[in-house]
Amino acid sequence: MKRTIVAKYILGVAIALLTACNTISRYDQVAYEHATNAKVDTLALMDKATTSYDDHVKDIETVQLELAKAAEYDNGRPLNRYTIDLWKTLRSDDGILKRFLMSWKKRGTLSSDFIYDKKEHMARAFDDIIQLESGKIKSAQAQ
Repeated sequence: MKRTIVAKYILGVAIALLTACNTISRYDQVAYEHATNAKVDTLALMDKATTSYDDHVKDIETVQLELAKAAEYDNGRPLNRYTIDLWKTLRSDDGILKRFLMSWKKRGTLSSDFIYDKKEHMARAFDDIIQLESGKIKSAQAQ
């Protein structure tokens, strides 16, 4: 009898600890869609860099706003530090996107080879965000 009570207590404590030790947010379909849409739009914008930066200022602002919204959405989710760090790698003042845009602005136009190389880096950064989100535990409603 005593063993049964002790076993139940240990099981209860183990379940409580596992629940309390959740270190990453659950899967969120909206966050996944934000990231995938932002990836497609950003890579499409980069293709335009063979033409004048000045001709695409509005497009650049639109993509930057989309990324800001996606990052802010993730920023508001609990236990989402890893995803937030990945967005910072992409969007910060010394991030991948900012460096690309500065090169484009400074040079006016970029070569196809340069763009291709930078798109690979950009795609990997987005893939890190997307894969992290898609690998998160899905709630019963999301499945």
